[in-house]
Amino acid sequence: MSKTKKALRLGIFIASALILFIVAVYLIGSKKNLFTSTTEIHASFKDIRGLMSGNIVRFAGINIGTVNDIRIVADSSVIVSMTIRDTYTDFIYKNSTVQIGQEGLMGGKIVLISTGDPATGKVKNGDYLPVSDGLDIQAMIAQATGMLDELKGTIANLRSITGKFDTGDGDIARLLNENTLTSALEEATKSMNASLSDVNHITTKINNGQGDLGKLVNDDSITLKMNTIMANLSSTTLRADSLVDQLHRTSYTINHGDGVLPRLLNDKQFGLKMDTTIASVDQGVIELTKAAETISDSWIFRIFSKNRKNENEEPVKTLEVNPGDTIIIHPLR
Repeated sequence: MSKTKKALRLGIFIASALILFIVAVYLIGSKKNLFTSTTEIHASFKDIRGLMSGNIVRFAGINIGTVNDIRIVADSSVIVSMTIRDTYTDFIYKNSTVQIGQEGLMGGKIVLISTGDPATGKVKNGDYLPVSDGLDIQAMIAQATGMLDELKGTIANLRSITGKFDTGDGDIARLLNENTLTSALEEATKSMNASLSDVNHITTKINNGQGDLGKLVNDDSITLKMNTIMANLSSTTLRADSLVDQLHRTSYTINHGDGVLPRLLNDKQFGLKMDTTIASVDQGVIELTKAAETISDSWIFRIFSKNRKNENEEPVKTLEVNPGDTIIIHPLR
């Protein structure tokens, strides 16, 4: 009886072990696509970012295959072979792009396949799909770390600057900590307000017509006088132009005419004749003067003049003249 129980337990254990082995083989086989028909496709990457064989291939959020093989063919080309179950190849097209992603923030790498254009045709065994740049979480973390380091340096610089603002002697520190500039601005504002008040007072006087400037701005009598002066000036200018024209014609007549004055100015022979005539007249006057003196010195003229003088002689009055006096001589009638 005891042997039968032992044999039964052994049979149950062996059967359980076989069932577990079959289930494990099925699960592993289903993951490795050992029990379904598959299609192998490829993609060429420059950097696979830690992708390994056996990683999941995902399409539209569904696990459709696994990474089958990774091989380096050049220093800038890594060929990744993927095994895709045929039940999903009907939705993958020749222009569907492949990129390397990450499962979660700290998860492993996966291959992501995007949808394409049905007009390009369905993917076939051995096809190469184009590659697109995916998000590299590690690179983003490294970049964010660098940015944080720079931000720390910036914050330290800001702290140093604010400390200088609080305790320094610069212009900005004085502007923040002292009120001298504010007082100066207040004084300048008061002076400006006073100046504006004076300007307003002056403009009010001008608008009210006070003073010469106000009259000039508001009264048109000055303008009328100026217009009259300008009219008179214009008339005077016309008269001056007429006078200048007459003088021009007179000078032209003197220079080019046939009268006595043009001949005196331009005719040398006529001038010589005039000089001779004047000399003759001067000589006649001299001779006449000499004759008059001879007559006045004769005894007959003196006797006659003496008698006339005695008859008509009147006492001569003496005229006294002082410096600065004005003498008025009336003409003889």
